[in-house]
Amino acid sequence: MISTKAAAICAYVSGILLLIAGTTGSIGIVGTIIQYALDNLSGVSADFLSLVLHMLNIVADLGGISVIIGGTLILKQRKWIGKFVIGLGAGMGLFGFMLTIVSALLHGWTGAITFLFMMTQSIGWIGVIFAIVATVIAR
Repeated sequence: MISTKAAAICAYVSGILLLIAGTTGSIGIVGTIIQYALDNLSGVSADFLSLVLHMLNIVADLGGISVIIGGTLILKQRKWIGKFVIGLGAGMGLFGFMLTIVSALLHGWTGAITFLFMMTQSIGWIGVIFAIVATVIAR
């Protein structure tokens, strides 16, 4: 239960920071898969997938509000959907964040230092970190 409360608090802090920074999310790979399916389908199936794609885009565009809603879902024991909503709202999951760090490190110390400076100077990045922590500690 304590991890649920801690995850919700991290999500709330993240949501507030993302709202202040004006950061919005992205549907990422889910959107790409749905768009590929839309290109190859027609009729009712395509209409349904198009509706799903638009709904996911709306959730992602809400940014910090989506992260706060995700934290509330985690608190209400709807952890899987809460994590999913947080991921959409924050726009970057643990994998994407690690990929960004690795990319910066591969560009040498200058890239790593620039990345760390950018991360510490941006409320949005700090919000994303809190969102990642919320999804990781929610059990």
